[in-house]
Amino acid sequence: MKKLTALTLGIALSASLTAATLTAGTSNVKAGPVKEWVQISAGVTYYGEVGNGIPNGRGTIHWGEHKQYAGEFVNGKREGTGKYINEYTADGEQHKVVYIGAWKQDQMDGKGTLTHRVTEADGTVRSNEIQIGTFKGGLLQTGYDVIHALADPDFSFTYVSPQETLHIMGSNLDMKASFKKGQMFSADYRKGSIRKSTSIFPADTAAEQRKNDADLKYLKSIQSHLNPYIEEFERLSKQVPLK
Repeated sequence: MKKLTALTLGIALSASLTAATLTAGTSNVKAGPVKEWVQISAGVTYYGEVGNGIPNGRGTIHWGEHKQYAGEFVNGKREGTGKYINEYTADGEQHKVVYIGAWKQDQMDGKGTLTHRVTEADGTVRSNEIQIGTFKGGLLQTGYDVIHALADPDFSFTYVSPQETLHIMGSNLDMKASFKKGQMFSADYRKGSIRKSTSIFPADTAAEQRKNDADLKYLKSIQSHLNPYIEEFERLSKQVPLK
């Protein structure tokens, strides 16, 4: 059984989003947007509105049989809103990546939802991840990242924004009560100069244990502020089953 490698989806996705250069073949210039078939390159086809022979408006582009984008284009690039699907095999596992939301200059940019499901050869779902919020340049900038995996612990929860970050590992059951009791596998909080980290594991030294206990006490003291994030973690965790 493989453990989840906690890579940011934006990094893993960047290569898969690289599109072939949208160089159109010979096409008659129309006065306004019209729907046409365009053979962009070998294995890359487009059907939809065009301008000067390239995607412009709404349409669908296919990279082979398992990768496509349906949505808005501006001058040959994904821009506006649309849905991207990429299904591929890596190390014997099946990956399915789906992004629905805003685009700019061929990258995820604006509000959207990104999911990544990894299935082993025998049909076992090894990991299921959802990111929801605001993206910039293909990466989540403000929002939530929840990963459910065949790992210990089985859930990873992250809220990120330019102002603060909260990362919790542990169960998705009755999370606010577990946080209040200090029963999370681990918790890490960052805001400005504030840096707090705590874990259920005993520290190696008495000094480290005192710091762990002090950080836990601080996190409990601001739980009313963190509860909306925790509630959203628990809600999103129901959207990433391992089945």
